[in-house]
Parts: sequence; structure tokens; C-alpha cells
Amino acid sequence: MRYGILIGSLLIRVSTLISQPFVIQGNIQYAEKGMIYLASYYGDRFQVTDSMESTSGSFYFLLSEKAPVGVYRLIYPEVYQGIMTRNRFVEFIYNREDVSMNITLGEKGPVPFFENSLENQVYFEFMTFQLDYEAQLTETYRLLFPALPGDSVYDSAVQRYEALQHNRYRFMDSISSLYPDLYATKIMNAFRAPVMAGSMTHAQRIQTLKQVFFDGNPIDDPALLHAPVYTFRIIDYLSLYRVDTLSMEGQQEAFMEAVDRIMDHVAPLSELHSFVVEFLLEGFELLGMEMVQVHLAENYPDESCESDVAGMVLSRMEGYKKMAVGSIAPDFIIRDIHGKYHRLSKLPNPYVLVLFWAGTCEHCAAMIPELHRWYLDENDLDMEVVAISIDSSAANFEKYIRDVDLQWITSHDQLGWNGKVPGDYHVYATPSMFLLDREQKILARPVNMKSFRKAVRKLEPL
Repeated sequence: MRYGILIGSLLIRVSTLISQPFVIQGNIQYAEKGMIYLASYYGDRFQVTDSMESTSGSFYFLLSEKAPVGVYRLIYPEVYQGIMTRNRFVEFIYNREDVSMNITLGEKGPVPFFENSLENQVYFEFMTFQLDYEAQLTETYRLLFPALPGDSVYDSAVQRYEALQHNRYRFMDSISSLYPDLYATKIMNAFRAPVMAGSMTHAQRIQTLKQVFFDGNPIDDPALLHAPVYTFRIIDYLSLYRVDTLSMEGQQEAFMEAVDRIMDHVAPLSELHSFVVEFLLEGFELLGMEMVQVHLAENYPDESCESDVAGMVLSRMEGYKKMAVGSIAPDFIIRDIHGKYHRLSKLPNPYVLVLFWAGTCEHCAAMIPELHRWYLDENDLDMEVVAISIDSSAANFEKYIRDVDLQWITSHDQLGWNGKVPGDYHVYATPSMFLLDREQKILARPVNMKSFRKAVRKLEPL
């Protein structure tokens, strides 16, 4: 009996040790008293997963073995030389190990120092190398034009341009050889690029990159959905097809070619396939490029059991038509953060901007402060803004409005994307904006501040 008790006690202790969470801890120099947030990355955005209040900049978080391996972000308030920055952040890799870091402030922003994490030491060694490489390559690239073979400056630039690329390959090969199994190495290798001859013209580089961009680095590792890798690579590739002189139809045809080449390098019947298709759909929806959306729906339906992309796109197309410029926007009643109810059709303003946003949307975070300044200082149209948060997490919404004192009508739909108003307006991405007149006629659907200002310039005070 005594031995049974001892063995049972030992098993309990071993089980406790096995399930013990991993610790993410450290200290932030210049951190202001306030909340520190821990956010994880998936697909194309960070999502807050935990938070704590700190008075000194010290932080302490626990992550279990079930927490996904990937890139995480610490978000915190900071005061440096009298300037407050509420959304300062540092990124790091979690790979089922304790992570201890001290964060100081360098010339270009926060600099983390890791005491015990090889993953993060390698990751930041690569990031530091990459930033320096990009700066040197850009500086050298400028010297390649105009092409003057035989000129000493030009010939030297050609040699340096190629040498920088070869040096980057050697650096990557050394890291891969030393640490082949690190998550940081996976991220690094995903950004390998072919060596381009310095004597190429700009047009030749673009055409070559179109052909070889994904060679050796296809979109085939689901683990990298937890790091900002594939979204950047897709956007970089699409940029090769951007031509300012093309018509809207011509540009869409060019992007359809780009989409086909991207999808040729995406692992089929996978989580990655679903993500890439939906990421492209949302991006081209924001650009108002229906031809590309339909092309995606017709040619790259999701054949897995998880979702039906083709049906989703057709549904989105119908929704887009219902909410097209010239249509009448649905009426709604919302309750603002102060408990007051507002009916859209009863607002006295001649113009109303209905904005759907989320606290975790980086585009929203960049746009809303500028839009708010316009609302307070430049709004000579007596336009009201009705900003509806579709954050699925009340904490994300509350964090944002606590940091930013919004003076317009602000509401939070607790059902998020599944709420009635977002559903009636067929909202599939944030930010989504609808500029309405007094009769609720849709005058414009701006996608950013530039297109908003362009739409506003066409309006007259009423």
C-alpha cells in the first residue's frame, strides 16, 4: 500500500511537470504603466491572446504546448523623450521553449535581447542581416541606371549588386547548415530569392522574377501560416504585375495571370490553398476588381470539406451588387458605447460614412486616426461617421477605444462578422466604408483615406 501511494504521488508530480506551461517573460525599457498584450499570428493578422497590467515594464505570460509555434507580438505603451506611443511592439518566435528577453530602445525602434532562446537569436540575426542587405541592395541598384558598360562606377555597381546577392545566399546556407530544424530557419528560407544579373534591365528583371519567383520556395508549409511570410510573398509577387498605365480592365487581366502563377505553386487540397484563395479574394474585393474575384471562384474552388470558396465568391458577388454605388443602403438601429440608440434613417446629417472596422485590423489602425482628424478638423460637410466594430473579442474593441477617444458614433457588434448589420451590408473585410447621402444612397465605397478624400471632394455642403 505504501509503495502504491509513493508511485501514485510520483506519477502526479511527473504529470504536473509534463503539462507545465512555457514562460514568456522579460522587461521593457521606457515602457509606460499600462497594459501589455500578447498577440499570436495566423494567416494575415495578429490576434490578442493574453494581457497583463504592468507598472514597471516587466511582463510574464504562460503558453502551453498546445499554443501554436510561430511569431508572436508584444504590444505595449511607451514614453520616450516625452513622446507617448501606445502601440509599440516587438515580435518573437515561440517554439515550445521558455523565452526571456530584455527590450531596449535603439535608433530605429525597440531592440530585444534574448538570454536563452536560440530560435530568437537566429531569427533576429537574420532580420538584422536582411534589413542591412535590403538597404545596400537598394542603394547599389540606383547606380545601375542608366546602363553604361565600360564606365567604372557602373561596372563596380554591377559587381557589387551580384556580390551582395551571393553573400546573402552564403549567409542563408550557413544558418541552414547549422540550424536546419529551427522555425526561424523555415522563415528565412521562405524568403530566398534567385540571384539576378546586375547587367539586366529593369524590364528583364521583372520578367525573370515573374518566372522564377517561387522556384524552390513554393507555398507548401502550413506551419508558416503562423508567421508573416506568405502574405508578404504574395503581395511582392503581385506587385510585379502592377502597371500604372493599364486600364482597370487591363490591370485585372494582368492580375489574373499573376493569380494563375501563384496558384501553380500553392499546395493543393490544403489549409494553405484555402487561405491563399480567401486572402486573394478579400484583397481584390478591397480593390474593387470583380473580374479577378470571379476568375478565382471559377478556377480555384476549395475542394476540401472545410469550405466552398466558389459558392462563397458567388455569394459575395451578389452582395457586392446589392451594395454597389447607386444602391440604397439598408437602414439599421445600433446602440453606441454610451448606451444611446441611433437609427441611420433618422440621422440629421446630409452625409453619413458607415465604417466597419476591427481593433485587430492593422489597416484600420493606420487609417482611423487620420479619418478621425479629418472628422474633427476638416469636416465642412456636416458628415457623421458611424463606426461599427466587428471585433469578435470585446477585449480587443475595449482596448482600442480606451486608447483612442473617438468623437463620432461608435458601436460594437458583439456577433462580429455574423452580426445583422455587417450581414445586411455584406461586409467581408475590414475596413469597409460606405459613403451615403440623406436618402441612404451609396455615393462611394472608399477603400482607404486616399479614395475617401477623393470621394469627399466631389460632394457639396447641403
